[in-house]
Amino acid sequence: MSRGSNVAVSKIAAYAEDPTKFVGAAGGAYNPRLARMGTAAHNRIGAGPNTAMFVVAVIAIIAALLYFNVISLT
Repeated sequence: MSRGSNVAVSKIAAYAEDPTKFVGAAGGAYNPRLARMGTAAHNRIGAGPNTAMFVVAVIAIIAALLYFNVISLT
């Protein structure tokens, strides 16, 4: 199976910023602080929705629908 020719934009940006450091780090992260920041950002984004906020939003929507007589309990 052949490997695709796709290259991550972050790799292109890292190479464009400093080719010498990029090659020296073998294409990996050469700034540990920024690598940690990027990993933390990805973890926050990929964490998924907050269950408590979802429950609060659903309750608020149901309360609004009841208040404006869109739905009724009887």
